[in-house]
Order: sequence, then structure tokens, then C-alpha cells
Amino acid sequence: MLEIEQFLHWQRAIGRSQNTVRSYARHLSQFYRWLAARGIVWDELDFRQLCDFVAVLTAGLPPLPSRCGGRAPGTVKAVSAAVREFYEFHRVEGRGPQDLVLTRNPSKLPRRAHSFLAHLEHRRPREVSRLARPDRQSAETVQVIDFETDFAKLLAAASTTRDRLLLSAQYDLGLRVGQALGLRHGDLNPMRRQVMIRRRDDNANGALSKQKTQFIVEAPRRFFDLYAAYLLGEIAHVDSDYVFVNLSRPPVGGPMTYSNAYQLIERIGAAAGIDDLNPHMLRHTHATALAKAGWTAAEIAARLGQSHSASADVYIHLASDDLAEKLRTTEHLVWREPQQYRLKGDGDGAR
Repeated sequence: MLEIEQFLHWQRAIGRSQNTVRSYARHLSQFYRWLAARGIVWDELDFRQLCDFVAVLTAGLPPLPSRCGGRAPGTVKAVSAAVREFYEFHRVEGRGPQDLVLTRNPSKLPRRAHSFLAHLEHRRPREVSRLARPDRQSAETVQVIDFETDFAKLLAAASTTRDRLLLSAQYDLGLRVGQALGLRHGDLNPMRRQVMIRRRDDNANGALSKQKTQFIVEAPRRFFDLYAAYLLGEIAHVDSDYVFVNLSRPPVGGPMTYSNAYQLIERIGAAAGIDDLNPHMLRHTHATALAKAGWTAAEIAARLGQSHSASADVYIHLASDDLAEKLRTTEHLVWREPQQYRLKGDGDGAR
């Protein structure tokens, strides 16, 4: 579809990662499947029809059935955002339905309470998607595994050392899948137990680190023990700069692709009894483990290669039990025992 190719070309031109472009392409394919089933031409769509699409997508109805009977809010939000950007791009270019308005004026929305430091904030009017539910934060949080208990099951379910190393890169180091797939052997320093994360635009598999600046991740012993076993075993005779390569599927020795990695992780998860496992779930678990260990948001953000501490908030998942334990161990600091003060003159008698 020419209109989709034009949009995806623009996404690449503005520096979106290959993974993001693939996601947009996948989301738009779902939208176009619905358009074809309804007999609607893309540039004649109206807002009512678009709302019908979102309803079908959410419920998992034909022609967009879902295995679970419905889709999570985060999935619906991602697909809706892709469709909105697609139409906004073509509207600016003078194509598509010019009267299809997908954003609304935030000044006409219910006012929110000002933050404590509102007078210091740089406030700028921001367009709000008409497809988003007003005044509601997404209730969805990415699931995390049961830390070492589940991770031991995953390692046991993995059939190769390469697969175990990939699991470790995401669980022990907190790497994004693109960062892991883009690793070269020269990025690993076993002597110092460090891994350098670099953004490369020329990776043959399209792998890309979301962070534009390079950063170092300290690695635990388990990661480099697996790496040593991998080097001496499965890739001893493979000539490739890439750490994660194909072991059996052609081209053997070629860098592992995104789709291969996602399918592999999901398959290992199913074998271990962890449904719908994905690479990002392991990254979230890593950050949550750090939070439970007492790391601050700034420290977690630095570990994950994030520029701002607030960026780590989305990765931190603390259960009510964690908060109860935190209260139990710190309540003596928050609510000190009241000191007994003796009034001046007490015990001295009346004068």
C-alpha cells in the first residue's frame, strides 16, 4: 500500500527505530484488515467508523479475533496511536479525509489539579487523542516473573546456551531486545564484567539501541559464565562479530532477528509454564528487582541507560506486600515515639 509505505518512510526519516517501524507496520496491517472486511476506503473513513474499529479491536471480534477474547488496554492504545499518527501524517500532506479530527483542544477538557510546583513547570498546550479515554490512566502494567524462581525454570526450559545467554542479557542486565541483538563480541569485557551498549545504525538484523548515547552495564557472574560456555561450545567455529547468531536456521552464523528472538522467548516461556512471556517482561522484572533491593529511581534509570529518573517509573512494579514491609522497617523513622517532656516547675511545688 503506497500510503502505508509513505508513512513508514517518514518514520524512518525522523529517526524511529526499526523495531518501532515494524510495530507501526504490524498495527496498520490490523487496521487495513478491518477496512477490507468493512469495505471502507482508507481516505473516506469518518470518526464513527474509526470508533467501531477500536471497539472491534478491544473486544477481539472478527476480523480481528484475539486468542484471549479481548485485548489489553496497552495494546489497543498502541494500535490506536499508530492509526492516529498515520492519518495525521497524511492530513498534513494534504491527503486522506481532511475533516477527520483525531485530537481535541485540552483547554476544553476537565481541569486537573495543579502540581505542587506548577509555577515552575514549562507548560505548553498539548493535543489530546480523541481515541484515548479521558481522565483515565492506563490500568495496564507489564507483568513481571517471579524473579529467581521463574528464571530458574526459564533457564531449564531453554535448549541451548545461546538461549540462556539471551535470557540472562534481559533478566540479569535489563537490556532491551534490540540492545541484546546488536551486541558484538568486542562490546563484552569479561575481565571487568562489563557490557558496552552502543547504538549502531548498520546492524545487519536491524537491531537498534533506543538510547542514542552509549553506556556501560555491569554484569553479574552468571552472564559471563554463560558467555564463556557459549563461546567454547556452540559458536566455537562460527566466524561472526555478533554475539547472538543463528545456530541452525539459515543463514547459520547470521545475526538473530527480532522475530526469531520474540518467538524464542515466547516458546521458552510456554515450556516453563509462563504464558505470554516476552523480552520486555524480563527487563521490567530486572528493574523491579532493583527497586525491591532499595535502588532509587535515578539509579535504576542509569542502569537501564535512561536519561531521566522519571523514565524508570514505568519499569517499577511493587506489590502491596513490598510496601507493607517497607513501612514495617521504616515506621520508627517516620513516626518517632513521642518524648516525655516535664513541664517546667513540675515536682518543684508551688511557689
